Amino acid sequence: MRLAFFLLLLINVALYPFVSGLIAGKGDGSEPLRMASQMKPDSIRILPSDAPSPAAETLAAPDLANTVVAGSEAPAVCRALDGLSREQVDALNARIGAEQLLLQLSESEQTETTAWWVHIPDMQTRQLAERKQAELRALGVREMIVMADPADPQKLAVSLGLFKTEAAAKELLATLNGQGVRSARIAPREGRAGRYRIEVRGAGPDLAALFDSFPALDETTQRTDCQ
Repeated sequence: MRLAFFLLLLINVALYPFVSGLIAGKGDGSEPLRMASQMKPDSIRILPSDAPSPAAETLAAPDLANTVVAGSEAPAVCRALDGLSREQVDALNARIGAEQLLLQLSESEQTETTAWWVHIPDMQTRQLAERKQAELRALGVREMIVMADPADPQKLAVSLGLFKTEAAAKELLATLNGQGVRSARIAPREGRAGRYRIEVRGAGPDLAALFDSFPALDETTQRTDCQ
Protein backbone atom coordinates (compact mmCIF):
# COMPACT_ATOMS: atom_id res chain seq x y z
CA MET A 1 0.00 0.00 0.00
CA ARG A 2 2.82 2.41 0.84
CA LEU A 3 4.57 1.52 -2.43
CA ALA A 4 1.46 2.34 -4.48
CA PHE A 5 1.19 5.75 -2.73
CA PHE A 6 4.78 6.65 -3.60
CA LEU A 7 4.30 5.57 -7.24
CA LEU A 8 1.21 7.82 -7.64
CA LEU A 9 3.11 10.70 -6.01
CA LEU A 10 6.02 10.32 -8.45
CA ILE A 11 3.63 10.15 -11.41
CA ASN A 12 1.88 13.41 -10.28
CA VAL A 13 5.21 15.16 -9.83
CA ALA A 14 6.34 14.05 -13.32
CA LEU A 15 3.10 15.18 -14.99
CA TYR A 16 2.81 18.57 -13.21
CA PRO A 17 4.93 20.59 -15.74
CA PHE A 18 2.78 19.35 -18.63
CA VAL A 19 -0.54 19.94 -16.86
CA SER A 20 0.40 23.49 -15.65
CA GLY A 21 1.69 24.54 -19.10
CA LEU A 22 5.27 25.05 -18.05
CA ILE A 23 6.30 22.65 -20.80
CA ALA A 24 4.20 23.30 -23.94
CA GLY A 25 3.52 20.50 -26.32
CA LYS A 26 3.33 21.06 -30.07
CA GLY A 27 -0.04 22.60 -31.06
CA ASP A 28 -1.51 22.36 -27.54
CA GLY A 29 -2.60 26.04 -27.59
CA SER A 30 -1.02 26.87 -24.22
CA GLU A 31 -0.43 30.67 -23.81
CA PRO A 32 1.49 31.36 -20.54
CA LEU A 33 4.98 30.92 -22.00
CA ARG A 34 4.13 32.80 -25.22
CA MET A 35 2.69 35.76 -23.30
CA ALA A 36 5.66 35.78 -20.92
CA SER A 37 8.11 35.92 -23.84
CA GLN A 38 6.51 39.03 -25.42
CA MET A 39 7.88 42.56 -24.88
CA LYS A 40 5.48 44.60 -22.63
CA PRO A 41 2.43 42.36 -22.99
CA ASP A 42 0.44 44.77 -20.78
CA SER A 43 0.62 47.45 -23.55
CA ILE A 44 -1.42 45.39 -26.01
CA ARG A 45 -4.73 47.09 -26.88
CA ILE A 46 -7.55 45.24 -28.58
CA LEU A 47 -9.41 47.49 -31.09
CA PRO A 48 -12.83 46.92 -32.63
CA SER A 49 -12.83 45.76 -36.23
CA ASP A 50 -14.20 49.09 -37.60
CA ALA A 51 -11.78 51.38 -35.69
CA PRO A 52 -9.09 53.19 -37.76
CA SER A 53 -5.53 52.11 -37.25
CA PRO A 54 -3.10 54.41 -35.35
CA ALA A 55 -1.20 55.01 -38.60
CA ALA A 56 -4.38 56.17 -40.33
CA GLU A 57 -5.15 58.52 -37.44
CA THR A 58 -1.66 60.02 -37.76
CA LEU A 59 -2.14 60.65 -41.49
CA ALA A 60 -5.57 62.18 -40.96
CA ALA A 61 -4.45 64.58 -38.23
CA PRO A 62 -4.32 68.19 -39.56
CA ASP A 63 -1.04 70.02 -39.69
CA LEU A 64 -2.03 73.06 -37.64
CA ALA A 65 1.33 74.72 -38.11
CA ASN A 66 0.85 74.93 -41.88
CA THR A 67 -2.89 75.56 -41.92
CA VAL A 68 -3.91 78.87 -43.55
CA VAL A 69 -7.08 80.36 -42.14
CA ALA A 70 -9.37 81.37 -44.98
CA GLY A 71 -10.07 85.09 -45.07
CA SER A 72 -7.16 85.94 -42.78
CA GLU A 73 -5.79 88.51 -45.27
CA ALA A 74 -6.77 92.11 -44.63
CA PRO A 75 -9.47 93.29 -47.06
CA ALA A 76 -8.51 95.88 -49.65
CA VAL A 77 -9.80 99.41 -49.11
CA CYS A 78 -9.62 102.59 -51.19
CA ARG A 79 -8.99 106.17 -50.12
CA ALA A 80 -9.18 109.30 -52.29
CA LEU A 81 -7.40 112.61 -51.81
CA ASP A 82 -8.37 115.81 -53.65
CA GLY A 83 -6.43 119.02 -54.16
CA LEU A 84 -2.89 117.64 -54.23
CA SER A 85 -0.04 119.42 -55.99
CA ARG A 86 2.20 117.69 -58.50
CA GLU A 87 4.96 117.59 -55.88
CA GLN A 88 2.72 115.88 -53.33
CA VAL A 89 1.65 113.19 -55.81
CA ASP A 90 5.28 112.49 -56.75
CA ALA A 91 6.27 112.31 -53.07
CA LEU A 92 3.54 109.76 -52.32
CA ASN A 93 4.61 107.62 -55.27
CA ALA A 94 8.21 107.75 -54.08
CA ARG A 95 7.23 106.73 -50.55
CA ILE A 96 5.22 103.74 -51.80
CA GLY A 97 8.30 102.52 -53.66
CA ALA A 98 10.79 103.26 -50.89
CA GLU A 99 8.79 101.48 -48.17
CA GLN A 100 7.64 98.70 -50.55
CA LEU A 101 4.01 99.22 -49.62
CA LEU A 102 1.54 96.98 -51.46
CA LEU A 103 -0.55 99.88 -52.73
CA GLN A 104 -1.88 100.92 -56.13
CA LEU A 105 -2.06 104.67 -56.80
CA SER A 106 -3.98 106.27 -59.69
CA GLU A 107 -4.15 110.00 -60.40
CA SER A 108 -6.21 112.46 -62.44
CA GLU A 109 -5.80 116.19 -62.92
CA GLN A 110 -8.65 118.24 -61.55
CA THR A 111 -10.42 121.07 -63.31
CA GLU A 112 -11.96 124.28 -62.07
CA THR A 113 -14.21 126.98 -63.43
CA THR A 114 -11.95 129.57 -65.03
CA ALA A 115 -14.58 131.67 -66.83
CA TRP A 116 -18.31 132.17 -67.42
CA TRP A 117 -19.56 132.22 -70.98
CA VAL A 118 -22.63 134.09 -72.18
CA HIS A 119 -23.87 132.57 -75.46
CA ILE A 120 -26.76 131.29 -77.51
CA PRO A 121 -26.27 127.53 -78.04
CA ASP A 122 -27.50 124.85 -80.43
CA MET A 123 -27.16 126.55 -83.80
CA GLN A 124 -27.47 123.52 -86.09
CA THR A 125 -26.07 125.15 -89.21
CA ARG A 126 -24.10 128.26 -90.10
CA GLN A 127 -27.12 129.64 -91.92
CA LEU A 128 -29.17 129.49 -88.70
CA ALA A 129 -26.32 131.11 -86.78
CA GLU A 130 -26.06 133.99 -89.23
CA ARG A 131 -29.83 134.47 -89.09
CA LYS A 132 -29.60 134.66 -85.28
CA GLN A 133 -26.85 137.29 -85.59
CA ALA A 134 -29.12 139.41 -87.77
CA GLU A 135 -31.89 139.18 -85.13
CA LEU A 136 -29.49 140.23 -82.38
CA ARG A 137 -28.25 143.25 -84.35
CA ALA A 138 -31.86 144.29 -84.83
CA LEU A 139 -32.25 144.23 -81.02
CA GLY A 140 -29.20 146.45 -80.56
CA VAL A 141 -26.60 143.77 -79.75
CA ARG A 142 -23.25 144.62 -81.33
CA GLU A 143 -20.60 142.29 -79.86
CA MET A 144 -21.00 138.66 -80.95
CA ILE A 145 -19.17 135.93 -82.84
CA VAL A 146 -20.17 132.55 -84.30
CA MET A 147 -18.00 129.67 -83.06
CA ALA A 148 -18.07 125.93 -82.46
CA ASP A 149 -19.83 124.99 -79.23
CA PRO A 150 -17.24 123.46 -76.83
CA ALA A 151 -19.99 121.28 -75.32
CA ASP A 152 -20.85 119.86 -78.76
CA PRO A 153 -18.31 120.56 -81.56
CA GLN A 154 -20.86 119.37 -84.12
CA LYS A 155 -22.98 122.44 -83.34
CA LEU A 156 -22.43 126.19 -83.51
CA ALA A 157 -23.00 128.84 -80.88
CA VAL A 158 -23.28 132.62 -80.94
CA SER A 159 -20.80 133.84 -78.33
CA LEU A 160 -21.80 137.09 -76.61
CA GLY A 161 -19.06 137.42 -73.99
CA LEU A 162 -16.56 135.57 -71.77
CA PHE A 163 -16.06 136.80 -68.20
CA LYS A 164 -13.76 135.99 -65.30
CA THR A 165 -16.52 136.33 -62.72
CA GLU A 166 -20.05 134.96 -62.65
CA ALA A 167 -21.36 138.33 -61.49
CA ALA A 168 -20.13 140.04 -64.67
CA ALA A 169 -21.72 137.33 -66.82
CA LYS A 170 -25.05 137.74 -65.01
CA GLU A 171 -24.88 141.50 -65.53
CA LEU A 172 -24.57 141.07 -69.31
CA LEU A 173 -27.35 138.50 -69.34
CA ALA A 174 -29.64 140.91 -67.54
CA THR A 175 -28.82 143.60 -70.12
CA LEU A 176 -29.57 141.21 -72.99
CA ASN A 177 -32.88 140.22 -71.43
CA GLY A 178 -33.73 143.91 -71.22
CA GLN A 179 -33.07 144.18 -74.96
CA GLY A 180 -35.42 141.30 -75.68
CA VAL A 181 -32.88 138.47 -76.01
CA ARG A 182 -34.42 135.40 -74.39
CA SER A 183 -32.27 132.52 -75.68
CA ALA A 184 -28.94 133.54 -74.13
CA ARG A 185 -27.40 131.27 -71.49
CA ILE A 186 -24.50 131.31 -69.01
CA ALA A 187 -22.20 128.28 -68.93
CA PRO A 188 -19.06 127.76 -66.81
CA ARG A 189 -15.87 127.15 -68.76
CA GLU A 190 -13.57 124.57 -67.18
CA GLY A 191 -9.81 124.71 -67.19
CA ARG A 192 -6.94 122.83 -65.58
CA ALA A 193 -6.54 123.71 -61.94
CA GLY A 194 -2.99 122.45 -61.48
CA ARG A 195 -4.27 120.20 -58.68
CA TYR A 196 -4.70 116.43 -58.65
CA ARG A 197 -6.98 113.76 -57.29
CA ILE A 198 -5.47 110.41 -56.34
CA GLU A 199 -7.04 107.09 -55.41
CA VAL A 200 -4.97 104.60 -53.43
CA ARG A 201 -6.04 100.96 -53.06
CA GLY A 202 -4.56 98.39 -50.70
CA ALA A 203 -4.63 97.00 -47.17
CA GLY A 204 -5.66 99.30 -44.34
CA PRO A 205 -2.33 99.09 -42.43
CA ASP A 206 -0.38 100.06 -45.56
CA LEU A 207 -2.70 102.99 -46.22
CA ALA A 208 -2.24 104.17 -42.64
CA ALA A 209 1.53 103.90 -42.99
CA LEU A 210 1.36 106.03 -46.15
CA PHE A 211 -0.92 108.85 -44.98
CA ASP A 212 -0.93 109.22 -41.20
CA SER A 213 2.57 110.61 -40.79
CA PHE A 214 3.15 112.03 -44.27
CA PRO A 215 4.36 115.63 -43.75
CA ALA A 216 3.44 116.88 -47.24
CA LEU A 217 -0.32 116.56 -46.56
CA ASP A 218 -1.95 119.54 -44.88
CA GLU A 219 -5.41 120.57 -43.75
CA THR A 220 -6.39 121.71 -47.26
CA THR A 221 -6.21 118.15 -48.55
CA GLN A 222 -9.64 116.52 -48.72
CA ARG A 223 -9.71 112.81 -47.82
CA THR A 224 -12.70 110.72 -48.84
CA ASP A 225 -13.60 107.12 -49.68
CA CYS A 226 -13.39 106.14 -53.32
CA GLN A 227 -16.72 106.23 -55.14
